[in-house]
Amino acid sequence: MAFTYQEIDFQISIKEGFYHYQQKVSPAYLVGNLTDLDWAAIVVHRLPGRFREDQWFVSEQTTGSSIEIPKTTSREEAVQHAVTKIRQMGRERYKKALARTQTKKGKSWKRNR
Repeated sequence: MAFTYQEIDFQISIKEGFYHYQQKVSPAYLVGNLTDLDWAAIVVHRLPGRFREDQWFVSEQTTGSSIEIPKTTSREEAVQHAVTKIRQMGRERYKKALARTQTKKGKSWKRNR
């Protein structure tokens, strides 16, 4: 079954030095039709600026943390790589990784003034 894509406003997590902050990226699409991964929410997107402008990246929706995938210029291929990786991790390991990410970022967020 094919994935579905819904364009959304999305921010990725950026780390510079000791700080984490959020940066908006566009275009960004929430990936749907993840029938056996209904517990995972992923977004496929470009990076801001001209840097690697032809590549697609995948991030977790709630944390904005990237999911490591091979370089690709195909949106569908990027999503497939991420889905395969998430399936291999399984629900429990995926949820634990999210919890660790949220805890780590909570300690180092740069506060908006």
